[in-house]
Amino acid sequence: MRTLLQLGAALLLLGAATTHAQITNPDNLIAPPPRNPARSTPRATDDLQWLWQYTKPAPTGDHAALIQDQRFETLLRDNFKAPQAMWGAPGSPLADAARAFLSGDGTVTSADNRHLILTGHTFIQPQQTGLLWIDLGATTPLIVFAALRWNEQSNIPSQPDAPFTLWLFPSRELDAHHLPDALKSAIGPFTARTLCRPAVISSAIVVEPSGVPFILGTLEAGAVPALCPTNPGTHA
Repeated sequence: MRTLLQLGAALLLLGAATTHAQITNPDNLIAPPPRNPARSTPRATDDLQWLWQYTKPAPTGDHAALIQDQRFETLLRDNFKAPQAMWGAPGSPLADAARAFLSGDGTVTSADNRHLILTGHTFIQPQQTGLLWIDLGATTPLIVFAALRWNEQSNIPSQPDAPFTLWLFPSRELDAHHLPDALKSAIGPFTARTLCRPAVISSAIVVEPSGVPFILGTLEAGAVPALCPTNPGTHA
């Protein structure tokens, strides 16, 4: 008799365990338990789809409206926190530098239905220009702020041979020596002053979010010199 009772108890425990294993998600119950209203689903911080509206009207978009959108200020402050010393007073936030280089007249365009490209310049010296490149197709959007910063030791920015440094600040770590091809494709036109006179870039520097800098060759960064037709009337 004891053996039979033990066997029966074991079968009951096995059945209970099997039943418990089948209920893996409370939502599968007929009457799910009420949810705590304080635990509402948080808003996705990486949802930047609102940016697309500013690529209209084609082909240059609505740069002025984007710059005035309060979400734009939040985007810069949330994504650019690396230390920087290229612009402003010592210790100036990178987000402030980005806004300075993007606030002047520019364009808002898209490429491949995936990448958004914003250009602008500083109000004081229009030759010092900025680029904001965003990969909206990535699970976590990659945002890169690029700036053509005048090297103040030589010439004034408006002179044809004034040297610049190309600064690149990504929102997250990436392989500094293998930048995304789509980013390099945007940097090429950005660094071209005119069709046949690209900016004189002395160096290209990628600064990771941690503040660690990497020096690149200008070609590695995508600053491809413009190809100009040979003028038969000139001699080498």
